[in-house]
Amino acid sequence: MNRIRIFLNNLMGRIRYLLAGWRLRISEVCVLSSAHWRWASLGILLIIGLILVGLLMEYIGVIHLVVYLGAVAMFLGFPLLIGLGIRFGLKILGAIPERYGWLFFGAVFFVFFMFGFPTEALIVIALFLIFSGAFTGGGLYNLTGGRWTSLRKTNRILTMVFLVNGVGLFSFGMWYLLYPGRVPEETVAVAMETEILPAHLEAEDPSLPGSYRIDSLYYGWGKDRRRPEYGEEVTVITPTVDGSNFLDDWDKLPGRLRTRYWKVGPDSLPLNGRVWFPEGDGPFPLVLMVHGNHLDRDFSDPGYGYLGRHFASHGIIAVSVDENFLNGSWSDFNHPLRTENDCRGWLLLKHLEVWRDWNRSDTSRFYQHVDLDRVVLIGHSRGGEAVSIASCFNRLPFYPDNAEERFDFGFGIRGVAAIAPVDGQYYPAGIPTPLRDVNYFTIHGSMDADMRSYHGVRQMRRIEFTDSAYHFVSGLYIHGANHGQFNRKWGLFDIGYPNYLLLNRRAIIPAEQQEKVALVYLTAFVRESVEPGSGYTDLFRDYRRGREWLPGVVFLNQFHESTAKVVCGFEEDIDLITGSMGVDSMGADRLALWKEGRIPMKWDNQRNNGVFLGWNNENDSLPGEYRINLDPGLAGEISGCRYLTFLAADARIEPGDRLGKEEEPDEDEEPEEGEEENSGESAEASMEGDSEDAGEEEENGEPVPVDFTVWLTDDRGNRYGLRLGDYLKLQPPIKPEVFKSALFWDDPESEVILQYVRLPLEAFRMDSTALFRNDSLGSFPTDSLEIRQSSTPAPAPAAESLRTIKFVFDGEGKGSVVLDQIGFSR
Repeated sequence: MNRIRIFLNNLMGRIRYLLAGWRLRISEVCVLSSAHWRWASLGILLIIGLILVGLLMEYIGVIHLVVYLGAVAMFLGFPLLIGLGIRFGLKILGAIPERYGWLFFGAVFFVFFMFGFPTEALIVIALFLIFSGAFTGGGLYNLTGGRWTSLRKTNRILTMVFLVNGVGLFSFGMWYLLYPGRVPEETVAVAMETEILPAHLEAEDPSLPGSYRIDSLYYGWGKDRRRPEYGEEVTVITPTVDGSNFLDDWDKLPGRLRTRYWKVGPDSLPLNGRVWFPEGDGPFPLVLMVHGNHLDRDFSDPGYGYLGRHFASHGIIAVSVDENFLNGSWSDFNHPLRTENDCRGWLLLKHLEVWRDWNRSDTSRFYQHVDLDRVVLIGHSRGGEAVSIASCFNRLPFYPDNAEERFDFGFGIRGVAAIAPVDGQYYPAGIPTPLRDVNYFTIHGSMDADMRSYHGVRQMRRIEFTDSAYHFVSGLYIHGANHGQFNRKWGLFDIGYPNYLLLNRRAIIPAEQQEKVALVYLTAFVRESVEPGSGYTDLFRDYRRGREWLPGVVFLNQFHESTAKVVCGFEEDIDLITGSMGVDSMGADRLALWKEGRIPMKWDNQRNNGVFLGWNNENDSLPGEYRINLDPGLAGEISGCRYLTFLAADARIEPGDRLGKEEEPDEDEEPEEGEEENSGESAEASMEGDSEDAGEEEENGEPVPVDFTVWLTDDRGNRYGLRLGDYLKLQPPIKPEVFKSALFWDDPESEVILQYVRLPLEAFRMDSTALFRNDSLGSFPTDSLEIRQSSTPAPAPAAESLRTIKFVFDGEGKGSVVLDQIGFSR
């Protein structure tokens, strides 16, 4: 044994000796003198010079030599200046003792790790942290330990300067974090300023409590150690379910820690719920509500109690589903559950299975009390996508991503409501979640600091209607509402600490107002879904029909119904002159912008096309127009329709000059027979109406709502006009101040929010002075007008007789709009 030990010791000694020798040789070879560094620098400059020479060869004879030299100076000088700045910064840091220098670098990385803001904001925060801390700490050092008396006068002055600046920076920082933000400038709801406001609904206020007495209980797996309501105090015990096919990465360390905390795994997911139910025999409709992602230990499901109790008072069983065990956790430092929304949606259907069993079991207190043909799902944030996934899965025989998972649900899901939902966290079979033949409603706030874009409209536009029943989809955008105040547990702060300290909290509407909107709309939606004809559909068409129930903030609503006939949806192709259904052709004159494309959002786009139209009337007397020529074969499809409908928004695009200016008529040219001398001013100009007022609003510094005239012509050449602003003014773009400073916000300041426009055909006024003779192409130049007199007023146009829809942008100045879903409704 001793020989072996001696042999090993000698062997290790020789190895260490060889390594030391190699290390010495490498260090001797790698030590570079100043001359080495000089020649290395010259080599770098030589390569840069060769690249610039190559650039010169590329542009010989193309640009002037002076321009080229200026470009070289910029491309070479700017990077070298950056390098010089970095070198200067490193030299300053080199003066810091090595044992403390790491902290300055660590402070920078700490800021980049803790705060989720744009780079410019992170740099400002890092500088604040370093300078306020360094100045304060350095100044305090000179004031302690008897060092102050030994300092010279100059050093004392510098000490006080640094200390005052450090304390001042620190105090300002603390004040700024505690400062709630500034009250934003008032945003006027221009839709409420029209001369003709729609009549208020005669139905009862849906936010008022109903007449039913209510009771409540908890159901769950009975072994939850974190919450006794799902543990030892649970009312009804439910089984766990195996969701392994829907969850990835649970076997990693974060998943194991999740299991350690919750005592559940992917194969043993609990079915927990808080129930509020009306007393009575029933059967009652059923509503499931599900939260989104939040810190898992800050339980989210109690936050919808105000909704659950309210629904129960209206004769509806309401359940707040617990899915906190799928939420984000402090232990999710790697491999978190990122794409679990399919599991969230599937779990809702497993809850419905439990309710189906209770409804069939004569030993259950809910025996024959639940109407599972009248079910509504409501989800918030990730839950807002989960309810769409659940409705999609409800119709399928298999899980789209794994046929091993069989589905046999088939519940009567009548409606899906999404509160500030995500969209696209899960794609079934790689495509956006498809839905059909359900009512859908989405609601979103402009002050949402979590879901900053109105993604609910994406799902809203993907819903198809294939059966004969009446369905509708609707959206509501609320200026001033945030993400969290729809859930009482989430509240004012949409993002985590410390980022939420920089939110502009004063720009968020009070929680009671936000809850009021939720109570009005969600109750109306549920009732209209489970009891069609309850009298609330018009509330979704136009929020002004329920204005006495709602707080006085700005709302924008979207709407589409299964009975509507869309002639232009702009999804069918890339041809600007074709429509979706029953369109012969489309055209435009005197516009500065005419294109079709995706409607933009702060995050990506709506994944839906619209037509973008811009006009510039600053130097031209004739306004721009956009026209749709209808095929006579459409008459049967739109017979009996009473409204022209479309979605519209101010596009806020600089239109530029007109696409093609027409030649102005010679002043000396005599008008042709049948024309009047003032024929350059068409009858359309008589309906400009608000153009002078709009100019005054511009002078007052307030945004001017986009306005235009809509003209209809029938098969006899009669023309009917209506000014949009008489019925609905388009809201200028809303610019929410989500953070205390724009420094912390790198998204666009606003996004395009379309408004639903519904113009009654009976409100169109006939132009009794003009008869269009040459309308075969839908072009109605001024010189084609003949004057005729009408002794009796003409009736309102019949939809089946219409041949042309024309949008005339006859206001002063220039502007742009985006239009979509142009069609007719009964």
